[in-house]
Amino acid sequence: MKKQLLLLLIFLIPLSSVNADVNFRQELKNQFRQQVQLENQNEATISPSGFVNQIRNEIRNEIREKNQNLLERIKNQVKEKLSFRAKVEGVIESTQANQLVVKDNQGNAYTVNITDKTRLIRRFGGKSNLNEFKAGDQVVVFGKYTSDDKKTIEARLIRNLSIQKRWGVFFGEVVSTKETNFVIKTINRGELAIYFTNQTKFLSHDKQPINYQNLKVSDRVRVKGVWDRDLKEIREVDEVRVFPKPSATPKVTKIE
Repeated sequence: MKKQLLLLLIFLIPLSSVNADVNFRQELKNQFRQQVQLENQNEATISPSGFVNQIRNEIRNEIREKNQNLLERIKNQVKEKLSFRAKVEGVIESTQANQLVVKDNQGNAYTVNITDKTRLIRRFGGKSNLNEFKAGDQVVVFGKYTSDDKKTIEARLIRNLSIQKRWGVFFGEVVSTKETNFVIKTINRGELAIYFTNQTKFLSHDKQPINYQNLKVSDRVRVKGVWDRDLKEIREVDEVRVFPKPSATPKVTKIE
């Protein structure tokens, strides 16, 4: 009896393992088949136009991201450049060839380098040069810092407020004449000394050439030149046009 049970047990164990292996393989096949069906269904739900829109949206998102990164880089570059912009108002401490030392109101000293791109102007905007600049002049410097401590500036524009000159046209009446200059009386600027040169043109009221000797006291003149507000004079005179003073109009007496 024991021998029969042992034989039956030996026979059933291989049979059960075989059945388990068959069931496992069948389960794998079923799962694989379901996964393929699910993928096919997903592909079937995407139409050709939907697929194109999906690709288009992906491209747009990618471009938007790149533009955002580019914008950030530009902002950072602008901030970096702006941080090195310089504007200093102060007094010239010393002048050298193509260089100034300027001290601001807080006592900070700056080395200002002048290049061929630097513009030098007077108070009223007229063109200037370094020969007109001197220690003690009040200046405004625009440029960029070229040192980490922001004490060295490469100047782009320097405005000298102490050079109060400008080119203009001025009218007045001759009050005196000398060998190298004459004085006119203006309405708004008082008396101005007019310094002329050999290149100065003297013209009559009808634009005919005349000599300086033709100029007389009480003549009205129009002068073109560079006015110096501090010195009350006009130099670099291009033209003097003379308008004789009109004769007095005779008084009419009414006869009764």
